[in-house]
Amino acid sequence: MKSCKLEQFRLMMLNKGDGMIHKNRPRLSDGQLKVVDKMKGNSDVKSYLLLGCLHIPHHNKKIFGGILDLMDTHKFDGIILGGDVLDMGALSSYEKNKINKTGITLEDEYFAGNLVLDELEKRLPKNAEKVFMFGNHEDRYYRWLSDVNNSKYGDLIDPIKALGLQNRGYNVYNNYKQDYHKLGSIYVSHGNFYNIHVAKKMLDTWRRNTICFHTHRVQMYREGNFCSYVGGFLGDIESDAFYYMPIAQKQKWGNALMIVNLIGKRHYIDLINCVDNGFTYAGVKYGQ
Repeated sequence: MKSCKLEQFRLMMLNKGDGMIHKNRPRLSDGQLKVVDKMKGNSDVKSYLLLGCLHIPHHNKKIFGGILDLMDTHKFDGIILGGDVLDMGALSSYEKNKINKTGITLEDEYFAGNLVLDELEKRLPKNAEKVFMFGNHEDRYYRWLSDVNNSKYGDLIDPIKALGLQNRGYNVYNNYKQDYHKLGSIYVSHGNFYNIHVAKKMLDTWRRNTICFHTHRVQMYREGNFCSYVGGFLGDIESDAFYYMPIAQKQKWGNALMIVNLIGKRHYIDLINCVDNGFTYAGVKYGQ
């Protein structure tokens, strides 16, 4: 049986609840869409939506509703989920031998994760490129499985199976410390640095164009033609799930999302900051 919190979330996802998906959001008309296509010309333009650190089911529901509205008004050729898509709090070492403060089980998390993926995929073309990267939170599954007793469960609760990622057509990267996805000339990874100036650290280390998430900060650092981005996070800072983090640390976090447009060998990156549970793109307000 799903928890009350997850049932409320399900109703919101189905647009029967508290206005998560806004039907009154301005939409581009058929004529406007034709103008946009004409502006693209004959060049091979591909647009990608990058979302990291959602920590489902503790994601920011208002911002996520805005993201769905954005996908209703703009066509994306692909989506990259940059790790910590799920919180996996039930397998957290912080919660071992403790009472579950959120009341949310691993089954609940997988249930919510599938609903989120369903909503995203409804708004993508059938041939869209889809990437799912593990972060340190999905890696909790492998750390949990390393216990000799837990290893007896095998892949029974594997997030890849629980979310049906292979059947959904995702390219899955499950080693967050080693894996990266090449998007044009950009190296996208979840990230594993913890320092303050992560964007500079990434550029100093990789000497390539990079995008990462992980620290929940929003940063950009550029030297010449190389640029490094840290794409923030899409969790709900007020959620009880993040109780273990000091308030001073959480005050450094920032909600954000990214859009990457590839035109030939060139890339153009929009790092979109979210403020007060919303954001703007192309002159339109999304979210709260």
